[in-house]
Amino acid sequence: MSQSSFNEHRLAQAKKIVGKITLPAQPGIVVEINKELNQEHPDFQNIAKLVAQDAGMAARVINVINSPFFGLARKVNSIAQALTLMGLENFKKVILTACLQEKFEGSSDTDKVFWSHSVHTAVVAESLAKANRAMLVAEAITPDQAYMAGLFHDISIPILLKKSADYAPFTGVAMSHKRDIIEEEDRLVGSDHCVVGGLLARSWSVPDPVCKAIIHHHASPAQLHEGAPVKLISLVQVADYIAYVYGYSIGKMDRIIEGEWDVDEWAENHDQTLDALHLGAEDLRDFKEEIFEQLHAEP
Repeated sequence: MSQSSFNEHRLAQAKKIVGKITLPAQPGIVVEINKELNQEHPDFQNIAKLVAQDAGMAARVINVINSPFFGLARKVNSIAQALTLMGLENFKKVILTACLQEKFEGSSDTDKVFWSHSVHTAVVAESLAKANRAMLVAEAITPDQAYMAGLFHDISIPILLKKSADYAPFTGVAMSHKRDIIEEEDRLVGSDHCVVGGLLARSWSVPDPVCKAIIHHHASPAQLHEGAPVKLISLVQVADYIAYVYGYSIGKMDRIIEGEWDVDEWAENHDQTLDALHLGAEDLRDFKEEIFEQLHAEP
């Protein structure tokens, strides 16, 4: 079976699974804000009113804005103030984060680990994209796209967990880079968290390169078909690794897959991923240390 037909098979299988699952719909607020953002002159006041219509969502948005991940110098207490300080593109990112958090952040330990890992991956991916803007121009990758890809990359894990209680043992492994998890998931649920996650992101009108990055975020560059956003996929893999190890270091993860936490070993096992980004083991080590310092410094 060719790589192309294999990808088509995975998508077909995922669509069958998705057809049996009620995927969380894209919230109306995201639809409306996207409409406003696509206007020639977006209206800050109109966007603020849209958010304020849902008191619960407004409170969650303010909570997300004031979280350490967005690094504002001072806390905000209104949507209008947040828009002024952050700008529209950053605010769109906050809305997406708040909506996903509302849909997927539960109260169980697994839910908390999942959400922490997702947000950390998004933050790391965005930071890596900002540090390597020139290299990403060829694929027209932006830091915002990197953030979205990191945020959504494991989004189907809680969905598959609800579909099958047997999926529980896979949740921690799925958030690592254990290569054979895809085949194991296929045997258990008929598809994998990468493809199902990409389909969910697509249903939320996430840009196509980001959806492709989610679908292929466990694939090596050599496995990718022509047209795949190789650099964005590789960027997500590096961010995923750093976020996973960071989660372990602060006690959020309770296990590490052998051989995947050491920088030199990870770099050796993922040399194609680093080559796609023109990075080496030393670059990875330096960036990992910078990110850890940044995250540990957050209040």
